[in-house]
Amino acid sequence: MDIFGMHISDKIYMPIIIIVLFLLVDLLISGILNSKRTTNKKLSKHAQRSRETVLLLIKHIIRVVLVIIAILAILQVFGVDTTVLVTSIGAVTVIIGLAFQDVLKDLLVGAAIIMESQYAIGEMVEINGFKGEVVSLNLRSTRLKSLTGETRIISNRTISQVTNYSLDTILLKIIVSVSYEDDIDKVEKVLSEVTKRLNKEIDELKSEITIQGVESLSSSSVDFLLTMRVIEKEQYGVRRRVLKEIKLAFDKNNIKIPYKQVEVHNGK
Repeated sequence: MDIFGMHISDKIYMPIIIIVLFLLVDLLISGILNSKRTTNKKLSKHAQRSRETVLLLIKHIIRVVLVIIAILAILQVFGVDTTVLVTSIGAVTVIIGLAFQDVLKDLLVGAAIIMESQYAIGEMVEINGFKGEVVSLNLRSTRLKSLTGETRIISNRTISQVTNYSLDTILLKIIVSVSYEDDIDKVEKVLSEVTKRLNKEIDELKSEITIQGVESLSSSSVDFLLTMRVIEKEQYGVRRRVLKEIKLAFDKNNIKIPYKQVEVHNGK
């Protein structure tokens, strides 16, 4: 190629053209896949998360393939026989596969997990006894983060038991205790007012808070049972909010929440 009377070798401009084409194709494919990640109201949350996880994996695989193609094209510009190189890579791949069987097992199990939608990024699961949110999922491993902050990286080949808490809601039970001196009808009325308001205010609720009635008569209190359905990882926040509002309502209506007391008798 001649520019302004200067001859420029194809070994200079062709690699630049190949790299630019690689970036443009990668940008185009990324844009298409990102558009597919748009939330679809017809899909369940699990199906939406699974689709996003699969699209993310496809994006990474396509990028790796594009990089390999770009490298081979650049090598061909410099006169390297890529046919021999590809054949050599194939032979080396077989040798590596035999040497790294555990890695291959990870890849196969990881592919099965993703294709079967066993779990997806953002879901709460328990794997081999460790419970946490899926923060990373690829063909090699799964990364979980517990509610207390610990992170565990689990090789896919070692996964034997999986419990997915995000596929359905759980029944959250809350016991509310009042003293025997309080009017039961008044307590139920106050609880009813609080729960009706919270049913409208707490977005995390998947069903209305239901007052089941008196659950038990313990040694120092009358215990009421409240139930509601929530996503497993949101139960703690919902519990704290409900208990706080009940406490405030009880204080406002002079309803006592019993607590342990110690009586001291003078022997005289």
